Amino acid sequence: MKIRVGIVGVSGYAGLELMKLIQQHPSVELVAAMDVAELGEKSLDDLHPRLRGMSNLSIFPPEKERVEGLQLDTAFLCTPDRASYELAPRFRSLGIRVVDFSGSFRLKNAGSYSSWYGFQHANQELLEEAIYGLPEVNSKAIAAAGLIANPGCYPTSVILALLPLISAGMIETGSDIFCDSKSGVTGAGRGAKQELMFSEVSENFRPYSPVTHRHAPEICQELEWDPGNFTFVPHLLPTNRGIISTMYVKFHAQVSSAELEAEYGNRYSGRPFVRILGSGRLPELRAVNHTNFCDIGWRLTHAGRRAVVFSAIDNLGKGAAGQALQNFNIMHGLEETAGLL
Repeated sequence: MKIRVGIVGVSGYAGLELMKLIQQHPSVELVAAMDVAELGEKSLDDLHPRLRGMSNLSIFPPEKERVEGLQLDTAFLCTPDRASYELAPRFRSLGIRVVDFSGSFRLKNAGSYSSWYGFQHANQELLEEAIYGLPEVNSKAIAAAGLIANPGCYPTSVILALLPLISAGMIETGSDIFCDSKSGVTGAGRGAKQELMFSEVSENFRPYSPVTHRHAPEICQELEWDPGNFTFVPHLLPTNRGIISTMYVKFHAQVSSAELEAEYGNRYSGRPFVRILGSGRLPELRAVNHTNFCDIGWRLTHAGRRAVVFSAIDNLGKGAAGQALQNFNIMHGLEETAGLL
């Protein structure tokens, strides 16, 4: 028996990426394709020509009455923040496990949502139930979870690169961490926006939401780092997909590249999707795009008292759909790499 799943948000890039992955997963059956947009009576292959001949599903809105009879085990919410905030309780009330792609359940402090996400969060019960879905950190909790808060794409690239160094006490307490991240255009979603038009993005490169980006508190929460000592500046690349993050850190004492490599090895030994490049090679987008890998490398400076750390992921893969499927595999006791390698 295959595990029955539904996807809400099939019109977006992350939803399409997830459907493509599910098509090659040996243990999963996609039985419901839903969307919060008013798409009318439309088949999946009409919406996404990439899926022609692969699915005969039609798209419908995620109304409770229609969902009840589907016997879903898990629902993936590839939906905007406020939509997920409304939908997650609906699916959980039906006993359906949820993997949410939005930021609606990532921050543990309900009071933070009004300033960072623009809405009042009044569902403390689900905030407490939600597990932050970074498999390399929370795999035991993920296995038993009913609600997964799938991490943001930028935070995935930053947390995986910095957590081993912070957890080991190598980065100087109270020092400033500067993070400079660059993402492909699909990270902004599929909605029609002037600043994302081809003529605006092509042959261009620009920062956006510097210092005030909503992923900054998520990163600091998971790293347990003072937001006053963390500066995050994202940029928009003229490419479709991929994220490169560059982080500047200061150590308590002089360290060697071998010590860094040992610390990363200790943290990620046996983790199939983190590749440690060390100081000899540097991450690049073409090595991770269309995969679920995170590549991490570094360069030491100031005689080993500082470092520049680099990471690369696919924002639609390890930053969204790939990571969601990795979490799903852990939740259901499957091989972590199923459908992903």
